[in-house]
Amino acid sequence: MTKIEAEKHSSPITPTLPDRVLFRLGAVSIVLALVLGAVAMGFHGGTHPEDLPSVLPQYAANTHWELVHLVQFAADVVMLIAFLALYRSIVKGGGVTFARIGMAVALVAEAIYGANQAVDGVAIKFVAQEWVNASAIEKTQAFRVAAAVRHIEIGLSSVWTLTGGISLLFFGIAMTLGRDYPKLLGWSGIVLAVLQIAYSFNLARNGFIGSPLAIAGLLFAPWTLWLAFCLWRKAGKNLPVS
Repeated sequence: MTKIEAEKHSSPITPTLPDRVLFRLGAVSIVLALVLGAVAMGFHGGTHPEDLPSVLPQYAANTHWELVHLVQFAADVVMLIAFLALYRSIVKGGGVTFARIGMAVALVAEAIYGANQAVDGVAIKFVAQEWVNASAIEKTQAFRVAAAVRHIEIGLSSVWTLTGGISLLFFGIAMTLGRDYPKLLGWSGIVLAVLQIAYSFNLARNGFIGSPLAIAGLLFAPWTLWLAFCLWRKAGKNLPVS
């Protein structure tokens, strides 16, 4: 490589206007998604999801149930904008390939989450109402139907958690391989991804029984806020030429 070529590959460039807008949108979308998710959880209700006889009446009585799950899905779609911005912002080195894979898997995860919310937000509500209103003779059969639908939800939730973890793993690797983001952000993303992947297997085997691995979901919020800060700053900085 000649000296001129070396200077070209190491020299910074100014992000295009569309990229700047996308980075800012990505940062804002993280905050908006977290707020929407928090608001939706406030109306979600339902204690001890593993105890189906206890929660079915709560689901049946919740007049906001369908709307809550539509808002949760919308929040996840909004969060996807941030990962699109993250993908677009990694422009140099081996991290580019990993970011592409991460984005592809994130789209798969989003499709699975849509199916999950359809089951949780619509189907579960229906079978809950059917069980609550069933006669004593029909009660047992109605509960079996509700349990079957619940296990479909558990299956979708575990696969969504798995694909989300895989996506985060590839994005974490992409960030550690490049110079676009703090190494610690990338490594912490990898740790969260491993916890999330492990939790997906626990979810598939044990259902919605509490697990220490679920802490990955709690730690995801501060991690994304750190990402939002980085994206916002990146919108005003130069990017390396790939």
